[in-house]
Amino acid sequence: MTLSDFLSVQFDEVEPFDFYRDLFPAGELERQGEFVTGKYCGIAVEIVNNKKAKRYSLTDELSLIEKLRKSKNFCVISPISYAGKSQKQENARFIYAIVFDVDGIRFDGADPVGLRSILHQIEDGTSLENGGSFLPRPTYIVSSGTGLHLYYLLERPIPLFRNVIKQLAAYRRALTKRIWNMYVTTLSENVQYESVTQGFRMVGTVTKDGKARARAFKVGERVSMEYMNGFVESDAQVKEYSYKSNLTLEEAKKKYPDWYENRVVKGKPAGAWIANRALYDWWIRQIKTKAVLGHRYFCVMAMAIFARKCDISREELEADAFSLVEALNGLSPTDRSNDFSEDDVVKALEAFNASYQTFPRKNIEQITAIAIPANKRNYRRRETHLALVNSLRRLRRDELGEDEYAKSGRPTKEFRVRSYAKEHPDANNSQVACAVKVSRQTVIKYLKDDESRKNRTFGKPTKQVEVQTYIKEHPTATDREISKALRIAMSTVLKWRRDLEK
Repeated sequence: MTLSDFLSVQFDEVEPFDFYRDLFPAGELERQGEFVTGKYCGIAVEIVNNKKAKRYSLTDELSLIEKLRKSKNFCVISPISYAGKSQKQENARFIYAIVFDVDGIRFDGADPVGLRSILHQIEDGTSLENGGSFLPRPTYIVSSGTGLHLYYLLERPIPLFRNVIKQLAAYRRALTKRIWNMYVTTLSENVQYESVTQGFRMVGTVTKDGKARARAFKVGERVSMEYMNGFVESDAQVKEYSYKSNLTLEEAKKKYPDWYENRVVKGKPAGAWIANRALYDWWIRQIKTKAVLGHRYFCVMAMAIFARKCDISREELEADAFSLVEALNGLSPTDRSNDFSEDDVVKALEAFNASYQTFPRKNIEQITAIAIPANKRNYRRRETHLALVNSLRRLRRDELGEDEYAKSGRPTKEFRVRSYAKEHPDANNSQVACAVKVSRQTVIKYLKDDESRKNRTFGKPTKQVEVQTYIKEHPTATDREISKALRIAMSTVLKWRRDLEK
């Protein structure tokens, strides 16, 4: 017996259009071709044959639902309205439902005992703290093939201010852990936590194995956030929130100036920071060599987190993530039921948002089973630590005449860089790097405190210098890798490689 078969006996099935009309009531979304202040669109994503993510705006007419239900591709929709077509968290405006994905549903032969357990745990409908059910009663249960989606449609949508997103993330984590209990899923020791803006397989579209369609069944009524809070501990409850108001954007600007500035004007969350992309590239290498069964999803999830930290575009992230599917499937070549699919990739990439940007290193180690060496800087912030180290180095060099690397028997990179720059004061950083055979970043690091070079304009290095310097530093790099690293056209790379080889 399939999950859909079991649910069809217990509850009334709902057609895809009716399901999404209940999720996004008439008048909530922007109508096609109309631009009304305070109205936004849903976003649907289709993974086409070339593994590219194609995004659509879901307007009030819901005409997209019928179009995509005919697709043979993997399609997802999140229960959220957005400003524009980008699913960046900072573009999220209102959440219409809280949804939980449950995988690894327990079966006893053909009997879906895990689903039976869910129905038992939601039976009463009142909160556990009031002596009722262990789990809140969902509005809908969607059978997505081998898993379930529990949809809790909100009585009124909630504006996704930054503080609300943070609270919802903690809430989702707490209730997800409760839902993924040992009676429901075989994965209770490997819980998969999802982001607030997670998209879910579209009702009416193909399931993971391509043999069926996702189906929705009406189980309960709409819920309030107050009701949902009754199923988690106090510290995980969403306490600071408001329901959607009738304020115009101008009125909201006056009432919530900070929100307007951050969400509408700047379009960015505050406190974002950027790391070196070397972290992202390093993690991809770790996945290829160290990923193990049971942790593949989290490896890709961490990849999305590092992409966000390193300012990698979503397009590049998606291309890199989809390219790993074959290799990750190779970890279980004989068990096709345990395939790692594009579906899993799309879900994992929802971590590409601001709420995961400060996800702790130790937590990533735990969920991915891959060690991440810590930077030893005595618990100081990176900027503070580097400033202190560089100050001490300058003191030893300039005031005490000491060379911390003197015992190595050969000139250090720092010595070579400083000597060449002193002898060639008109040389720019790229020219210095090329001459002493180090990276341009190394030159910048050692010369940034050189007072004689401050406020001087050397000019941007030519593409010829950039290309030929990179080739000398990376002799095995392909033309495509050089083009990608320098963001220079491949034809330009070929031109200056030939010039260098002459």
